[in-house]
Amino acid sequence: MWRLFLLGFLATASAQIPSLGWCPDFQAMANFNMNRFLGTWYEAERYFTVSELGTRCVTTHYTATPEGRILITNEITNSITGFKRIMEGHLQMVGREGEGRVMVKYSSAPLPYDFEYSILDTDYDTYAVMWACSGIGPVHTQNTWLLTRDRLPSLAVMQNAYAVLDRYKISRTFFQKTNQADCTILPAPAATSELSKSADVVEPVEVQEKEVEQVVEKRVADVEVKPSEPELRSAVPDMKEEAKPMQVPELIMSESENKETIEKIEKIEMKQPIEAAPEIKDTPAQ
Repeated sequence: MWRLFLLGFLATASAQIPSLGWCPDFQAMANFNMNRFLGTWYEAERYFTVSELGTRCVTTHYTATPEGRILITNEITNSITGFKRIMEGHLQMVGREGEGRVMVKYSSAPLPYDFEYSILDTDYDTYAVMWACSGIGPVHTQNTWLLTRDRLPSLAVMQNAYAVLDRYKISRTFFQKTNQADCTILPAPAATSELSKSADVVEPVEVQEKEVEQVVEKRVADVEVKPSEPELRSAVPDMKEEAKPMQVPELIMSESENKETIEKIEKIEMKQPIEAAPEIKDTPAQ
């Protein structure tokens, strides 16, 4: 009896729905294409889980490496603190070939562990239904997730997912909707600090660039205006310099002519005899 109680307690603590009996024999999706399944999926609804109490914006990323490995990253945001918890691992296909059964091995959790689940159905573009079950003896635990490509799926998409649950006779009694509202404004704390630091660094640089551009524009404007001023001022002296050559020759010619006339006059005076002054005779006094 205590073993059943312990199994039930462990099942509840592991965030699954405990039930009596053996696991149902649900067949995973046949002809499953993992390459089409890669990408981002958002958790729309899930079975009640203790580990996800008070969480929101649950997102799963499936990516393929060049070596052929499939990596999985789960992002879970705390609704109260806003902190984002990230679980990383890798998965591998198990079961029959082409069957949608996968084994996920998480390595970033406090304690590494393996987790197996089946993809019951998906159209790869809008919805996916995943289911897991594990049991010991007459007690088993189940968990089911409804994933969608859109963070806020339409009613038609959810109706297609519900049809898969009805086909496998999976009860929706313990389903809870995952809060996916306003998830884009809840970045990881590390990203927030990096954004704040980058903002502190970028803003002064932008201001300095603007100031430099203003100084350069002013200097360019001054350079463009200053050359035009000497051109206007040099127009007046140029006119005076052109007038001077016309006046200087006239003055020079007049002076030479004056010199020639003076020389001629001197020559003429030298040729003319100088008249002797009349002699003054003394007259006797009477």
